[in-house]
Amino acid sequence: MNRALDYLQANPDKSAWVMNWDAPSFPPKDAQINENMVVLFLVGPNFKTEREPLAWIGRAATGNVRDYEAKAGTTRAVQAWKATIDSAARNAGVSVPSLNFVVHDAGRGGEAASERIGALSQTLTEVLPDYNFSKQTFNTPALLGPMGAGTALTDVVLAIGRANHLGEKVLVAGTTDAQHPTAVVVVPPSKVTAIDPDKDWFRARGENNAYLPWWGRRHDTNYGMQGYSY
Repeated sequence: MNRALDYLQANPDKSAWVMNWDAPSFPPKDAQINENMVVLFLVGPNFKTEREPLAWIGRAATGNVRDYEAKAGTTRAVQAWKATIDSAARNAGVSVPSLNFVVHDAGRGGEAASERIGALSQTLTEVLPDYNFSKQTFNTPALLGPMGAGTALTDVVLAIGRANHLGEKVLVAGTTDAQHPTAVVVVPPSKVTAIDPDKDWFRARGENNAYLPWWGRRHDTNYGMQGYSY
């Protein structure tokens, strides 16, 4: 994704596509909920889309646990996480305390997942005011199962959804490489597309509707049904 953002910085009137895709349970199993394919259509600030943006994405930041020494009251992993989150927030032009929600890939079950959650949760508790880990995070693999190479952009898309519909600044935390924490911050557009929970959601009707591209809303159209765009 950073390569795409670098390209768009050098070519602000162009577009770039970023994709990930994996089916970790195949073979032998297919049609599993941990199969994910995501394509992001990214455009530079001078690209004339005639649409509202879904969200704004900052450059990803990656830390290195080996750059830090063990200290009383903290760990090298927590120090690396703090620096990585700070860099990601600065890349998105926001402050760390202003982050509202976290999407991560720590998973569940086993010692490795527990260690990933422990380091991340300690960091977030220390850097975010009045932080509630259970209410302000979403652990995607804990729900869908291990997603392999499909993890990163799936989490970014979930962050885009919260930014676009709830107006939240969302941290995407990549935990699977214990020595190199990764973070991306997604920020909302100037016009948030609010959700009405009492109205039908177009893409929730299943079948092929769920797989249609999710475009930013056109300036010249009133779609009439939430979740629908073209």
